[in-house]
Amino acid sequence: MNYRELIQDSNVFSALRDECNVIFDTNKRLPQQVFRREFAEYDAFEHGMITSQEFAPFLTKIARSFGDRAVNYMTLDPDPVEYYHKNRGFYGLASFEPSALIDNYFKVMSRDWKSADSFIARGGDVGVIWGSSAQWGIFCDRISWELCLMASHSPIDESIMSIVRKEAFQVSNYELNLYRNRPAVALEFSRNLAQTYPALVQKRRENAGTDNAGTDG
Repeated sequence: MNYRELIQDSNVFSALRDECNVIFDTNKRLPQQVFRREFAEYDAFEHGMITSQEFAPFLTKIARSFGDRAVNYMTLDPDPVEYYHKNRGFYGLASFEPSALIDNYFKVMSRDWKSADSFIARGGDVGVIWGSSAQWGIFCDRISWELCLMASHSPIDESIMSIVRKEAFQVSNYELNLYRNRPAVALEFSRNLAQTYPALVQKRRENAGTDNAGTDG
C-alpha cells in the first residue's frame, strides 16, 4: 500500500532534510552530542515507546503544544537516499499532518511489517523525529542502545510527558539490563551519555528529590 506520508519528491525531501539538520547532527551517534544546539529539557526513554499505541497521541499533543504543521520521521541508518530511494522508490522519510498522526502513524511506520524495510524494523535502526517548529526533536537508536533521547526548547506539560517519563527509569539500569553479558559496555555508555547531557543527570536528581519529599513524614 502507498502512503502519501512517504516522501517521493526530491525537492520536498531536500527541504525536510535541511529542516532536520537545523536540529540534529545526523553524522553523530549516541552518546555523542546529536543535537546542534542547546535545548531546555532532555528526556531519555526506551526505544520501544515509538512503536507503542501511546506514541501517536503523544506526538499529536507535542505538535499541538509547539504549533507544528508537520511531524516528521527520517531514517539515518539505513540511509534515506542510498538505501530507500534507490531500492524502494521513496525516501526514508515520512511527514505527518498532526491531525493524521493517530490514524496513520503506526500504519506508515509498520508498513510491510513482515519486511525488514519497515520503519519499525531495519528502517528504524537509527532515526530521528522532529516537529516543523524546530522546537523539539527525538533521536532514536534501536540498533545499539534501544534508546531515544528527546530534547525540547521549552518545558512540556507533565500531563503530556508522563507517557515517556516512566517512573524510576534510569538509563544505566536500562542499559545494564540490555547488556547484562557486557556490563562494562553499558556502564561506559551511561557515563559518556551523562557527560554529554548533564541535564539528564540533574533531572534524575530532581525527580528523586521530589519522590523522597513525597514519602517523608
